[in-house]
Amino acid sequence: MQRSLLTLPLVATLLAGCSSVYVPSFIQVYQPDIQQGNIYEEGQIERLREGMPQSQVRAILGTPSLNDIFHQGQRDTYIYYDKRGKKEAFRHTLVIEYDSTGRVDAIRRDGMDLAEAPSMNSAELPDEAEAASPSNAPTSPGPGSESGDSPYDLETQDDGQPLPTTPPTQDPL
Repeated sequence: MQRSLLTLPLVATLLAGCSSVYVPSFIQVYQPDIQQGNIYEEGQIERLREGMPQSQVRAILGTPSLNDIFHQGQRDTYIYYDKRGKKEAFRHTLVIEYDSTGRVDAIRRDGMDLAEAPSMNSAELPDEAEAASPSNAPTSPGPGSESGDSPYDLETQDDGQPLPTTPPTQDPL
Protein backbone atom coordinates (compact mmCIF):
# COMPACT_ATOMS: atom_id res chain seq x y z
CA MET A 1 0.00 0.00 0.00
CA GLN A 2 2.74 2.42 0.97
CA ARG A 3 4.72 1.59 -2.15
CA SER A 4 1.76 2.39 -4.42
CA LEU A 5 1.29 5.73 -2.63
CA LEU A 6 4.92 6.64 -3.40
CA THR A 7 4.64 5.44 -6.99
CA LEU A 8 1.50 7.46 -7.76
CA PRO A 9 3.12 10.96 -7.38
CA LEU A 10 6.18 9.80 -9.34
CA VAL A 11 4.05 8.58 -12.25
CA ALA A 12 1.92 11.75 -12.16
CA THR A 13 5.05 13.93 -12.29
CA LEU A 14 6.50 11.99 -15.22
CA LEU A 15 3.24 12.20 -17.15
CA ALA A 16 2.94 15.94 -16.47
CA GLY A 17 6.42 16.42 -17.92
CA CYS A 18 5.32 14.76 -21.17
CA SER A 19 2.35 17.07 -21.70
CA SER A 20 2.56 20.30 -23.66
CA VAL A 21 3.39 23.40 -21.68
CA TYR A 22 0.95 26.30 -21.66
CA VAL A 23 2.71 29.59 -22.52
CA PRO A 24 0.68 32.74 -21.86
CA SER A 25 0.08 34.97 -24.89
CA PHE A 26 2.00 37.90 -23.39
CA ILE A 27 5.21 35.86 -23.38
CA GLN A 28 6.79 35.76 -26.82
CA VAL A 29 9.81 33.72 -27.75
CA TYR A 30 12.44 35.64 -29.74
CA GLN A 31 13.14 34.19 -33.16
CA PRO A 32 16.15 35.73 -34.89
CA ASP A 33 16.25 36.68 -38.56
CA ILE A 34 18.02 34.08 -40.69
CA GLN A 35 19.54 34.86 -44.08
CA GLN A 36 21.42 32.12 -45.87
CA GLY A 37 22.77 31.40 -49.31
CA ASN A 38 23.23 33.84 -52.14
CA ILE A 39 21.26 37.07 -52.23
CA TYR A 40 20.44 37.83 -55.84
CA GLU A 41 17.90 39.97 -57.65
CA GLU A 42 15.71 39.64 -60.71
CA GLY A 43 17.96 42.01 -62.68
CA GLN A 44 20.93 39.72 -62.19
CA ILE A 45 19.00 36.70 -63.46
CA GLU A 46 17.76 38.64 -66.50
CA ARG A 47 21.39 39.25 -67.50
CA LEU A 48 22.01 35.49 -67.80
CA ARG A 49 21.80 34.03 -71.31
CA GLU A 50 22.18 30.56 -72.76
CA GLY A 51 25.65 30.09 -74.21
CA MET A 52 27.25 32.38 -71.59
CA PRO A 53 30.50 30.98 -70.10
CA GLN A 54 30.58 29.87 -66.48
CA SER A 55 33.06 32.62 -65.54
CA GLN A 56 30.60 35.33 -66.62
CA VAL A 57 27.76 33.68 -64.65
CA ARG A 58 29.91 33.63 -61.54
CA ALA A 59 30.91 37.26 -62.11
CA ILE A 60 27.21 38.21 -62.11
CA LEU A 61 25.89 35.95 -59.33
CA GLY A 62 28.99 35.13 -57.29
CA THR A 63 30.08 31.74 -56.01
CA PRO A 64 27.21 29.22 -55.96
CA SER A 65 25.82 27.89 -52.67
CA LEU A 66 26.12 24.28 -53.82
CA ASN A 67 28.58 22.62 -56.17
CA ASP A 68 27.62 19.20 -57.52
CA ILE A 69 30.63 17.03 -56.64
CA PHE A 70 29.57 14.25 -58.99
CA HIS A 71 29.24 16.55 -62.01
CA GLN A 72 32.05 19.08 -61.59
CA GLY A 73 31.51 22.21 -63.69
CA GLN A 74 28.14 21.03 -65.04
CA ARG A 75 25.74 22.57 -62.52
CA ASP A 76 25.71 25.58 -60.18
CA THR A 77 22.99 25.90 -57.57
CA TYR A 78 22.22 29.26 -55.98
CA ILE A 79 19.93 29.21 -52.94
CA TYR A 80 18.33 32.28 -51.39
CA TYR A 81 16.73 31.66 -47.97
CA ASP A 82 15.42 34.41 -45.70
CA LYS A 83 13.33 33.97 -42.56
CA ARG A 84 12.28 37.01 -40.55
CA GLY A 85 11.08 36.18 -37.05
CA LYS A 86 7.79 34.28 -37.10
CA LYS A 87 6.97 35.17 -40.71
CA GLU A 88 6.94 32.53 -43.42
CA ALA A 89 10.39 31.76 -44.80
CA PHE A 90 11.26 33.02 -48.28
CA ARG A 91 12.95 30.39 -50.46
CA HIS A 92 14.20 30.61 -54.02
CA THR A 93 16.48 28.21 -55.86
CA LEU A 94 18.28 28.94 -59.11
CA VAL A 95 19.98 26.05 -60.93
CA ILE A 96 22.24 26.77 -63.87
CA GLU A 97 23.31 23.79 -65.97
CA TYR A 98 26.29 23.87 -68.30
CA ASP A 99 27.06 21.84 -71.42
CA SER A 100 30.34 19.98 -72.01
CA THR A 101 32.07 23.18 -73.17
CA GLY A 102 31.24 25.05 -69.92
CA ARG A 103 28.55 27.28 -71.39
CA VAL A 104 25.04 27.80 -69.98
CA ASP A 105 22.69 25.12 -71.27
CA ALA A 106 19.63 25.65 -69.06
CA ILE A 107 18.41 28.00 -66.31
CA ARG A 108 15.84 26.58 -63.90
CA ARG A 109 14.11 28.49 -61.11
CA ASP A 110 12.15 27.08 -58.21
CA GLY A 111 10.45 28.56 -55.17
CA MET A 112 8.85 31.90 -54.45
CA ASP A 113 8.91 34.89 -56.79
CA LEU A 114 11.88 37.21 -56.21
CA ALA A 115 9.50 40.19 -56.14
CA GLU A 116 8.23 38.83 -52.80
CA ALA A 117 11.74 38.76 -51.29
CA PRO A 118 12.07 40.70 -48.06
CA SER A 119 14.05 43.92 -47.98
CA MET A 120 17.73 43.66 -47.11
CA ASN A 121 17.22 46.30 -44.39
CA SER A 122 16.23 44.64 -41.15
CA ALA A 123 14.83 47.90 -39.78
CA GLU A 124 11.52 49.05 -41.15
CA LEU A 125 11.96 52.10 -43.35
CA PRO A 126 9.35 54.87 -43.58
CA ASP A 127 7.32 55.05 -46.75
CA GLU A 128 8.65 57.31 -49.49
CA ALA A 129 5.46 59.34 -49.31
CA GLU A 130 6.11 60.15 -45.65
CA ALA A 131 9.74 61.04 -46.34
CA ALA A 132 8.71 63.51 -49.06
CA SER A 133 6.00 65.17 -46.97
CA PRO A 134 6.41 68.88 -46.12
CA SER A 135 6.49 68.11 -42.38
CA ASN A 136 9.89 66.46 -42.85
CA ALA A 137 11.30 69.30 -44.94
CA PRO A 138 14.08 71.32 -43.33
CA THR A 139 12.85 74.52 -41.70
CA SER A 140 14.32 77.90 -42.42
CA PRO A 141 15.79 79.85 -39.52
CA GLY A 142 13.40 82.08 -37.63
CA PRO A 143 13.35 85.88 -37.87
CA GLY A 144 16.31 87.63 -36.32
CA SER A 145 18.60 84.61 -36.38
CA GLU A 146 21.55 84.41 -38.68
CA SER A 147 22.16 81.38 -40.83
CA GLY A 148 24.56 78.97 -39.17
CA ASP A 149 23.71 80.16 -35.63
CA SER A 150 22.85 77.34 -33.33
CA PRO A 151 22.19 77.40 -29.60
CA TYR A 152 24.29 74.23 -29.42
CA ASP A 153 27.31 75.72 -31.17
CA LEU A 154 30.05 75.89 -28.53
CA GLU A 155 32.71 77.31 -30.80
CA THR A 156 31.85 80.97 -30.12
CA GLN A 157 30.44 83.13 -27.36
CA ASP A 158 27.33 85.30 -27.76
CA ASP A 159 29.44 88.22 -29.01
CA GLY A 160 31.00 86.06 -31.75
CA GLN A 161 34.41 85.73 -30.03
CA PRO A 162 35.93 82.23 -29.75
CA LEU A 163 35.72 80.50 -26.40
CA PRO A 164 38.85 80.79 -24.25
CA THR A 165 40.94 77.65 -24.04
CA THR A 166 41.71 76.21 -20.65
CA PRO A 167 45.09 74.62 -20.11
CA PRO A 168 45.00 71.03 -18.92
CA THR A 169 45.36 70.55 -15.20
CA GLN A 170 48.48 68.95 -13.78
CA ASP A 171 48.06 65.32 -12.82
CA PRO A 172 48.80 65.00 -9.06
CA LEU A 173 50.37 61.61 -9.51
